[in-house]
Amino acid sequence: MKAMVLIADHSYGHLVLDILVKENIACRFLTHAYGSADSQMLDYLGLGENKKVIAFSFVPEDKVMRLYEVFNNKLSLSDAGRGIAFTVPISAASNVAFSLGATTPEKEGMTEMSDVKYELIVTIVNRGGFEAVKKAANSAGARGGTLLHGLGLGGEEAAKFLGISIQPEKDVVLIVAGKDDREQIMQKITEEAGILTENRGICFSLPVDTALGLAGKTGSIESMVK
Repeated sequence: MKAMVLIADHSYGHLVLDILVKENIACRFLTHAYGSADSQMLDYLGLGENKKVIAFSFVPEDKVMRLYEVFNNKLSLSDAGRGIAFTVPISAASNVAFSLGATTPEKEGMTEMSDVKYELIVTIVNRGGFEAVKKAANSAGARGGTLLHGLGLGGEEAAKFLGISIQPEKDVVLIVAGKDDREQIMQKITEEAGILTENRGICFSLPVDTALGLAGKTGSIESMVK
């Protein structure tokens, strides 16, 4: 089982949902967010200073390729600037019925992670800390990211335990970065927006094992099923 994330222009929201329904993906969640890439980086991640739709879903491993094929046909994600989709491995899931699909052959624009390795860096800071995270990440080589708004559930006991003031409203920043860049990006974010700063941020990373839309038209054409 894989956790799949798709980020595209918000106008594709209904289309993305229709695709997931038609492909019998049982668990699917859509939300809206905002891109954080500078204008010169639009071709890299397809993320600008505009509204995005983010689709989270849990996908059987042998259906990942099928979904990439459909996303590519419907959204042209292999073209630079159209958005990205990627998967993150999960170690366990609740007992939910998933419809399994057949494995499909490799498709244009999809990148083999043994050749180009990425990590999903997740930073959670107090509301308003996004700009500090963006500035720190960009200075360390990050090329873009996505902002979501969240709500912390730690409560008063967590604040007492940590000995700091924790705001319930949070900025959640998602950054897809090369594995070789991960450490310096996370270190810079921690220095500028970490738990000891006014932003009270925490930062962690997850491995990205397959991706569509990161390499653009010239990306390698490889099978991504492991």
